[in-house]
Amino acid sequence: MDIIKAIEEKIRNAINVVDINVVDGSIKHTDHYFSSPSTLPSHVELILISEDFVGMSVLKRHKLIYELLKSEIERVHAISLQLYTQSEYNFKNKTIKA
Repeated sequence: MDIIKAIEEKIRNAINVVDINVVDGSIKHTDHYFSSPSTLPSHVELILISEDFVGMSVLKRHKLIYELLKSEIERVHAISLQLYTQSEYNFKNKTIKA
């Protein structure tokens, strides 16, 4: 299974997702030392909005996702996590989601 799809599926099966965006960010790192002809992405970017994060520290959110995606993270060079509640995401982006 595609690692991007595997990450999204694993998260959707484990927590309540308001919105999720998993992106292969490898193209931004083509001159990076880790760059290889592998079909796996070297760099993954995850933006996740979940009300399960309400009252949870940023550190605990990251630990939760790292534990959940342990096998996928071991297969990539880097993963970027942006983990929000809906209100945090709205405040950051100054938008209101209907």
